[in-house]
Amino acid sequence: MRLRGGSSQAEVDEMLQTLINKSPIMLFMKGSPSQPQCGFSKQMVSLLQRHNIEFDHFDILQDDLVRQELKRFSKWATYPQLYVNGELVGGLDICKELVEAGELEKYCKVAMEKKQITPGLIENKLTQALDATLVKAEDLSDGCGMKFSILIVSPRFDGMPLVERHRAVHAALEKETPDIHALTLKCLTPQQHQAATAS
Repeated sequence: MRLRGGSSQAEVDEMLQTLINKSPIMLFMKGSPSQPQCGFSKQMVSLLQRHNIEFDHFDILQDDLVRQELKRFSKWATYPQLYVNGELVGGLDICKELVEAGELEKYCKVAMEKKQITPGLIENKLTQALDATLVKAEDLSDGCGMKFSILIVSPRFDGMPLVERHRAVHAALEKETPDIHALTLKCLTPQQHQAATAS
């Protein structure tokens, strides 16, 4: 993802937040983990790897607009910058302090264990659980995985009351529903879906 010059500040901020939310643990650094381009980034990568913390990264040297705008957005003037669950933790010195306090690994482990709920994850689970011929899930929470609109087309729904169809969907997503704040469901048989698309 690259930011475009000429975008409004609101658009830039939205794109930066999307980039930050790309992974539960996101490191903005100079270079890549295999080829860091500054000593601080190299130390940060080493620190995270030493504590078995899985992270994604963004090379700020590849996008000057991200490099400049993220400093404004985060109110943090230097790199690397570490984000956990979309929130800035800080730079190398802060992370070293968290390591000494025994907090960094604990903090990051929670983020790693919290599996991101995505439209793809929902579509795969419902397709398998309900023998669905079509599942379309849309995240209505700006990529946060908390609010979804889902269309499910399955022959299993034939002769099944609407409330039972909804129960079947919730049962299939039993592990995910505690983290989902709202679900809008449209449960159709293949015949109902065909009639709806034909009209």
